Amino acid sequence: MEVGGNQYRNPNPHIQTFRVPNLSEIDFSALRSNRLARLQQMMHRHGIPICLFYNPANIRYATGTEVMGVWTATTLARYALVPADGAPIMFEYMNSIHVSEKFVDDVRPAPNWQYKATEGLAAANKWAEEIKSVMGELGYAGEPLAVDKLDGYGFIALQNAGITVTDPSPATVDSREVKTPEEVQLMILNGGAGDAMLSAFERAIRPGIREYELMGVINKALFDHHGEFMFTRLIASGTNTNPWMSEAHDKVIQPGDLVGIDTDANVYEGYVVDVSRTFLCGDVASEGQKEAYRIAYDCVNGMREVMKPGMTFEEFGRAAPELPSEYRNGRYAAMAHQAGLEDEGPGIPYPDDDRSGGWGVSFPNRTIQENMVFCLECYAGKDGGQYGVKLEDQVLVTKNGAIPFSTYPFEAKLLT
Repeated sequence: MEVGGNQYRNPNPHIQTFRVPNLSEIDFSALRSNRLARLQQMMHRHGIPICLFYNPANIRYATGTEVMGVWTATTLARYALVPADGAPIMFEYMNSIHVSEKFVDDVRPAPNWQYKATEGLAAANKWAEEIKSVMGELGYAGEPLAVDKLDGYGFIALQNAGITVTDPSPATVDSREVKTPEEVQLMILNGGAGDAMLSAFERAIRPGIREYELMGVINKALFDHHGEFMFTRLIASGTNTNPWMSEAHDKVIQPGDLVGIDTDANVYEGYVVDVSRTFLCGDVASEGQKEAYRIAYDCVNGMREVMKPGMTFEEFGRAAPELPSEYRNGRYAAMAHQAGLEDEGPGIPYPDDDRSGGWGVSFPNRTIQENMVFCLECYAGKDGGQYGVKLEDQVLVTKNGAIPFSTYPFEAKLLT
């Protein structure tokens, strides 16, 4: 498929076809029970008897609980033991036990050894002995324990307790990549919040505003729609747009600047809204800006057009549009990645990507399935260029193809 050529695409290709549910229509009890059932099904499939989760998204998927997700993402303050059969046990931050008791029958205080310096290992050893005891209580004495993340003392302490450590990702990845009906409803709901965030962002663009001020605008829109947090600060303008991945700082937006945003937000109930748009500050774009925009636009929409259930990841990668040679070195890390409670599952790399630090692995046997969620991404910027364009759509795979959650229009001034 040719990118940036003569193929015509509607400058605003998205029409909202999803019915946005009311909150009262979403069965939150079913949300929690169906997610746990999927996880335990995959634990059985992969021969994983019991998991220890510290990752907030894994905890939330298995138990429905969330406490201070940003802080607990970098501290070992709370964790869950999840057996392949039966109910999880939640070990909660001492002062937040009452929060998790709303959703989990068995909630216990979580010991912590972080920030104890040389005394930390002794505290971790006591924790590991408690883990061993609870594994026996649940009927899994002597079984391997699948752990998503710990620090060095934690792993040493489990080893000292005689516990064999394995990895839970075969089960967590396979369970979370196909969304339950309730998850789909929440992600449709959050798609509207994503549109509102982008609308507020675009309205605020003007000469003289700084990138970090735009960060404040989009965060207010996020919080106004019951969102939780942004997990990056990817706002860039002018020369900061090439290469991509500069985060918001004090650069002043100038007339004629391209202004890019990647929403990268956990919105209602923690589900990710990950959409990128690039806007023009002013009314007159250069031919080079239009070229880069058209390439990114054709790439993202071309990927959406070819994505179908039943394709392998490799088949999709080879069917998707190719970037012109002068845009390939700076291209994004992957064509597509999955999303749910965080960036999830294997992404789809460029099939010819041999860049240092690239993914270096393909997934020829992994298949695109209905109710998977993908973020289709393209960055178009020439080596050493003064600007670049980042576009991204978040889509649900249906039997009829990929449908976007967010229907915010593309920049017509850059498509003429």
